[in-house]
Amino acid sequence: YSIPIMNSASRIQGIVPPVPTPIHCDGTVDPQAFHKIAIHLTEGGADAAFVLGSTGELSSQSHAQRRETLRAAADAFRGRLPLLVGIGDSSLAESLDLAEAAAAAGAVAVVLNAPSYYEISNQEMRAYLDQIMPRLPLPVMLYNMPWLTGHAFDDETIRHAMDFPGLVGFKDSSGDIEYFGNLVRLAADRPELTVLIGNDFLFLKALELGGHGAVAGGANLYPSLFRDLLDAFQRDDFQKALAMQMVITDTGNKVFSITGQPSSVFAAIKGGLSKIGLCRPDMLPPLTTCSASELDSLRLALDGVMINSYAIA
Repeated sequence: YSIPIMNSASRIQGIVPPVPTPIHCDGTVDPQAFHKIAIHLTEGGADAAFVLGSTGELSSQSHAQRRETLRAAADAFRGRLPLLVGIGDSSLAESLDLAEAAAAAGAVAVVLNAPSYYEISNQEMRAYLDQIMPRLPLPVMLYNMPWLTGHAFDDETIRHAMDFPGLVGFKDSSGDIEYFGNLVRLAADRPELTVLIGNDFLFLKALELGGHGAVAGGANLYPSLFRDLLDAFQRDDFQKALAMQMVITDTGNKVFSITGQPSSVFAAIKGGLSKIGLCRPDMLPPLTTCSASELDSLRLALDGVMINSYAIA
């Protein structure tokens, strides 16, 4: 069991956008759009990129398309940002195969969530970690996403995961700030671990609790705003950090529920990227693509966030 362990200089932290998967109108992956997004995120101050997560529509892609997405993303981000790859699946074999593909493509880590579809107990989750963790070829970030997987990691499961040397951190998208604070406290037993918040609205609170950054959907659209918030917090400029969080919150309230569907946040992020010329807005079935009027509303919201952030700066 010889997973490379990340040192403090290379740990995954800061601004890590969960990147959408850009597609052509026929549903195939768009490598050129991936390059545009990679340049946009790099210039905006992102620290890493996370592909094939929920924002990347992992569960809507065939196994072959996931590898197509991985190849295009690896090519786009190579030399720009470290790449994290989601390997979540209801099949352990598919997760392992995708992890191998991620390692071959040059990713720095994989991101593992609880298997979905079946309701599993915490005992079963720990047994699953015993089966998969020693076989993964890259460092692993454990991803708590109960509103999509139906499973939240309990304290015993978190401690169990920390026994594996390949674990480099946690991403929490529960939206429960008390859970996040408890996760930070538990992870402190291994100080090299990173704990990231997967919620735009709780970014500043997460930093105050000892979090190390955010996997925030809005960071795809306005990465420099998240960069500025983090930089302000780290130099103890709390007033500016709070002002930035207010802009992020206000914009998220306007943007993320744009389609009225439960999956709206994912469509809004890709739709927003389309309005700044980076990709098409198309979503893979069964998710809903933004309508023309919704895209116009996104454009207005994005214009507003730039005006507000410039005013703060």
